[in-house]
Amino acid sequence: MGTHRFWFLLILLIIGACTSTKTNIGQEKTLDEQLQERNRATVSLLDRLRRVPGIIIRRNTPYVLKATADSPTARSYEPLYVLDGYPVGNSFRRVNELVQNFDIKNVEVLTGSEASFYGSRAGAGVIVITTYKN
Repeated sequence: MGTHRFWFLLILLIIGACTSTKTNIGQEKTLDEQLQERNRATVSLLDRLRRVPGIIIRRNTPYVLKATADSPTARSYEPLYVLDGYPVGNSFRRVNELVQNFDIKNVEVLTGSEASFYGSRAGAGVIVITTYKN
């Protein structure tokens, strides 16, 4: 009877450890989201774009790197900027003036067939900016 009790307690201990690990993972995600929420006013649009894979910054202007042999010395065009579903144009300065840092919810980069929805202006890629006001 003592060995059955030992194995039962051991199984309960293992199950308890597994469920507490799952809870910690969920708490870490919410903590990360909370930190991003608190710091959203201090992070500029240019800094957010620096963190997005496939974006390079030249002379304080973001450019989308394509899968083809695009080198930093090759002539590049600015991507199309879409703010809350509306194409704004191909000027980073204009977009930066339109949107406030604390209003930015998400920044996404579209290239290739994903960008073709926006036509020929999206030939250099598309940067989709979603705000909290949307």
